[in-house]
Amino acid sequence: MVLTLNKGQGMEQHYNDPDRSPEQDIRNSKAAREARSIVRFMIEHTAYGGFGALVFGGLVLYFDIGGIYSLAMASRDAPIFVFLLFFGLFVTFGGISLGIGIMTLGGFSDDDRYRDERSRNQRHDD
Repeated sequence: MVLTLNKGQGMEQHYNDPDRSPEQDIRNSKAAREARSIVRFMIEHTAYGGFGALVFGGLVLYFDIGGIYSLAMASRDAPIFVFLLFFGLFVTFGGISLGIGIMTLGGFSDDDRYRDERSRNQRHDD
């Protein structure tokens, strides 16, 4: 059973109607495909940041920078410390990676040939 939303009508039920094309299915609509690609983009870039966090955190602990590994292992709460360290790094690096991915999406306004109201109203008296 598939629920679809038609313009001007309510939700209708279709039981694998052979007359319906895949484009008419709401799960295969252009908006649904774009939404899936956006979510995939966000997960992918957050995973890049997570990988960077794992590498950075592992190197910090391995080289015992600032005595952080020996201090953590001397405590009885070492697993909590390591979890909090990596969680903070994951949030930070994942957010930075996602932000960089989003900021590099724009392309049209970076083009020098792009004209908008700022360039139209600019005086060229020089």
